[in-house]
Amino acid sequence: MAEGSRYNKNLADYAVGFIQCLCHTKGTWARTPFELIDWQEQIIRDIFGIVKKNGYRQFNTAYIEIPKKQGKSELAAAVALLLTCGDGEERAEVYGCAADRQQASIVFNVAADMVRMCPALSKRVKILDSQKKLIYQPTGSIYQVLSADVGNKHGFNTHGVVFDELHTQPNRKLFDVMTKGSGDARMQPLYFLITTAGNDTKSICYEIHQKAKDIIDGRKIDHTFYPVIYGAEESDDWTDPKVWKKANPSLGITVSIDKVKDACESAKQNPGEENSFRQLRLNQWVKQSVRWMPMERWDRCAFSVSEEDLEGRVCYGGLDLSSSTDITAFVLVFPPEYEGDKYVILPYFWIPEENMDLRVRRDHVPYDLWERQGFLQTTEGNVVHYGYIEKFIERLGERFNIKEIAFDRWGCCSDGAEP
Repeated sequence: MAEGSRYNKNLADYAVGFIQCLCHTKGTWARTPFELIDWQEQIIRDIFGIVKKNGYRQFNTAYIEIPKKQGKSELAAAVALLLTCGDGEERAEVYGCAADRQQASIVFNVAADMVRMCPALSKRVKILDSQKKLIYQPTGSIYQVLSADVGNKHGFNTHGVVFDELHTQPNRKLFDVMTKGSGDARMQPLYFLITTAGNDTKSICYEIHQKAKDIIDGRKIDHTFYPVIYGAEESDDWTDPKVWKKANPSLGITVSIDKVKDACESAKQNPGEENSFRQLRLNQWVKQSVRWMPMERWDRCAFSVSEEDLEGRVCYGGLDLSSSTDITAFVLVFPPEYEGDKYVILPYFWIPEENMDLRVRRDHVPYDLWERQGFLQTTEGNVVHYGYIEKFIERLGERFNIKEIAFDRWGCCSDGAEP
């Protein structure tokens, strides 16, 4: 806790009590009381029970990162209702955000069903399904799902924001609009961010993930930020049931260990499923969404290569041309020269110079850094200069014994004629 802050048990008990008056809405638990799991209760008690000297909440941002099927939607819906109906805030504005309106509606629909199943709230809350909006009539407070274009709007007087699956945000625009200054007129706004790990390390979610990790590990201090991350470490054995338990605090409650075991066995048989298992079941940030080769095998193939040592050697080329939105690639493959020798790969990549900055922002890929590091080259203009590529390959042909070049016919041919 921050200096001067304290734990107010009455406030924490009230928040827990409010949520546990609600009901679960789906599956075999539907219509049964929402009994908070230990990890959920700890979060609620900390967020709503730790207050500053002035009595207002210490935390205004909570970042909860956890695997799928741990009860995220139910917890997020309960927090949204608590902020709307139980926080004592007049005319509170609480918003549900996600990558799109459909995703944001998942939490809203759970909240609406919770209202319908609670006699006390159903008398006081008006549900406008078509608008994805709840109105708590005693205080005039609202909980509403925002449309996808809200990133272009301002002027919100926010008391609460529930961001579901933050890792799916395509950029930071919506996050910035809803969290940077929108709650300045409120005494204790809460931005409740709940998500599974993603695979885009250039995203706003990864930025917040890194901040949360830095706070947890003591590298940064922010007394207004509450971080919770459940997940496996990169070095953990992803096939070990002990690791599953470590990453899934609701294992055996909201999801059975047999379901996780079956998913793991499937991933072991099909490497293409490994990253999905790591991301969704173990909450690991992965480098790509589909893994056709386990990365440890890929890493074992790495060794230093000298172009000078390869001069004169037999090799074969592969060419994939692009125009303006993809990467042009030419790769040389040098077969082994003797038993025990290795295949050597020599790749070259190009993009147009003029649209590199746009592509960095759009694709969230550091093309500019790769160019400075020598991994990527640019050609003049806003489309790839085929003449430059042709001359480059001709120069390579003077250095290496290129026996054959295969190519993707798209972009290589005009009117069906081969180049």
